[in-house]
Amino acid sequence: MAKKTITYNGEWLFGIGHLNVVPIMDKPNDSGFMISQLLFGETFTIIHKKNKFWIKIQPSHCSIAGWIRTNQILYLEEKAYKKLNTTSPKSLEICHAAFNGEISKNIVMGSSLPLFDGISFMMPDGKYIFNGQATSVNGLEYSTELLVKIAKRFLNTPEISGGRTPFGIDSGALIQIIFSFFNIILPRFPEQQCTYGEDVDFMDFVQEGDIAFCENRDGIISHAGIITGYKKVLHVYGSVRIDHIDHFGIFNDDIRKYTHRLRIVKRVLSTTLNG
Repeated sequence: MAKKTITYNGEWLFGIGHLNVVPIMDKPNDSGFMISQLLFGETFTIIHKKNKFWIKIQPSHCSIAGWIRTNQILYLEEKAYKKLNTTSPKSLEICHAAFNGEISKNIVMGSSLPLFDGISFMMPDGKYIFNGQATSVNGLEYSTELLVKIAKRFLNTPEISGGRTPFGIDSGALIQIIFSFFNIILPRFPEQQCTYGEDVDFMDFVQEGDIAFCENRDGIISHAGIITGYKKVLHVYGSVRIDHIDHFGIFNDDIRKYTHRLRIVKRVLSTTLNG
């Protein structure tokens, strides 16, 4: 266990997720709404303390802030936070065990592996052995084939609002997680993600890896999916699935109707990688 040195004014300032997934809530109580999740190895700063049970955090990987239980994280002193809060390799396994002596923790796809050397990674409570597949510290080398292959690993994952794992995910997290494997950091929600990249003006010009953004009845972008082939989009609707897409929107073959109205298609990878 990390040495518990108080960092400022008697309160902790930093922390890290040491469980496979921790819910981030909109309120400091169990009746709140889960707005996101903290995965294993992800760091955060503490921005407010409600009581001994709840703290409000700002995750290092995105701008969303919310409440987590104090008994589901490890606190960090500033020196340890600076050491661990770096660009880390990410697990590519749906779920895989990491070992620290007799301790075994199941790590889900997308989790961070701080200071991973290909065999082990470091956490505040010691060194963990991990023999599963992972990205390098620089991320995967981009190819549309690899992007689609990774995206399809999430197929049939159930839709869970606020979810960020292969066992429950929403459309914003699906986009954010998949692109993070290539060290492309996008915001958490589609209405923020759509500000990145360049517009693709016509469906005939759409390529694999492009992101299709859809709007709700109020004209607000609230849904996103990844183009995986000619007029095919991988997105979350009940579960992660592949549907038909055209200039009108996403068409669900199972129910024979459009479920989402297309607003815009953006090409993020080429603009990000080139500058």
